[in-house]
Amino acid sequence: GFTILELLIILALLTITASVGIPAYFARPEVTLDSAARLLASDMREIQNRAALYRTPLSLEFATGGGGYSGLHANGDPLTSPYEDGPYVRVYDADAVFQGVRVVEVQSPEGDRVSFTPRGLSAATASVVLSFDGETRTVRIRKGSGLVEITGLEDPWFDAGL
Repeated sequence: GFTILELLIILALLTITASVGIPAYFARPEVTLDSAARLLASDMREIQNRAALYRTPLSLEFATGGGGYSGLHANGDPLTSPYEDGPYVRVYDADAVFQGVRVVEVQSPEGDRVSFTPRGLSAATASVVLSFDGETRTVRIRKGSGLVEITGLEDPWFDAGL
């Protein structure tokens, strides 16, 4: 058997190891940036699917300064999040896992917006470049098909089809 003192010492060592190891793990670009790119691609697909389901044009608008994005109706009203009460908004600095991630470039005919038709198709080909700690990932969506691709991932299986 173990004494309470021995168990407390082991617990303290595990706590110290976790407090050093977890931030070091998430500071790696291949973890944080890849996760942010996958989340953006997933959110694009979510809004694309909702546009088709509700038969209404929807869009993602990227915040000035590159700190995140939000879902919008065609008239500019915020889209309600399917996961919680409130608007469909991602703010990278508000989520500790994504602190330091930035949208550095949005290439879209609509400026800082990626829109979806009432059929759920992308209104135009667009790409969004995310940056973290000197590395980048690009999320592209194709006009018409709405195919979402990510370039630069450590796990290329995700590129094939979201």
